[in-house]
Amino acid sequence: MDALCWNHPAISLKATQNSENHGFLTPKSSSSLFHCRAAMNSSNPVSKPSPLKIQNRMFILGMGFVGQFFAQELKYSGWDVSGTCRNLGQKMQLEGRGFDVYVFDANDPVQDTLKAMKYHTHLLISIPPDVDVGDPLLHHEKLLRTTLQGGDLRWLCYLSSTSVYGDYGGAWVDEDNPANPLSRSGKLRIEAEERWINLGNDLGFSTQVFRLGGIYGPGRRHWFNHSAIDTIIKQRSLSERQQRRARRQFTSRVHVQDICQALKACIQRPSSRSSFAGDFTT
Repeated sequence: MDALCWNHPAISLKATQNSENHGFLTPKSSSSLFHCRAAMNSSNPVSKPSPLKIQNRMFILGMGFVGQFFAQELKYSGWDVSGTCRNLGQKMQLEGRGFDVYVFDANDPVQDTLKAMKYHTHLLISIPPDVDVGDPLLHHEKLLRTTLQGGDLRWLCYLSSTSVYGDYGGAWVDEDNPANPLSRSGKLRIEAEERWINLGNDLGFSTQVFRLGGIYGPGRRHWFNHSAIDTIIKQRSLSERQQRRARRQFTSRVHVQDICQALKACIQRPSSRSSFAGDFTT
């Protein structure tokens, strides 16, 4: 899939009289290079008192590139941040940076991890679907719902992908175009989006879905590994998709800083709008 999302003025971090600051600095505006779907439910259940009561507590499922970058920004803003990683080595490295980290096994979700999520105010899901089981946490949805019910969570965001739009033959696409995933991963993404939205609504959370293009930023270079230029350098033949991309000179990329700015704006001012994105081609 080839796509270009350009700057869009819809996201603003400027605080209003009716919006909470949540401890963030508030630059005047931010551009967005992503798609976001949002669902609101005004009947939030009353949260039970938590033994970990801090005003802003973020739990990040999947502290990879985006998760770590966002966690660090939140920490600078005074948030308490916890999350999951894949192994003990990552856990030790992240704990050395001041984060409370759990090793997450999709086949055996530890109760302590789920209970920790319950007593956070915000939840960011940054784990891709597994080809065999789909979303690894929603594979245990009944247990997840039971554990999170009546906790402190009030905001949930799932990081998805623009791959859900499939191939529109180079035509311009915006948020009004229906998703038409062709790949197995794209179809699993759509399924995960709907299930997270349903779960969030059922439990009374403000629920968002961000559809992201190819992510780049400081310390991340491998997103470029499969580009047409890299293929030329290695003296290989361009694929049909790369040839089409080269002719149009469009590609789908989003900087990790833009993602973080958009996430912070969405925390400050959760929206029931269907999208915050500009047009792009696919």
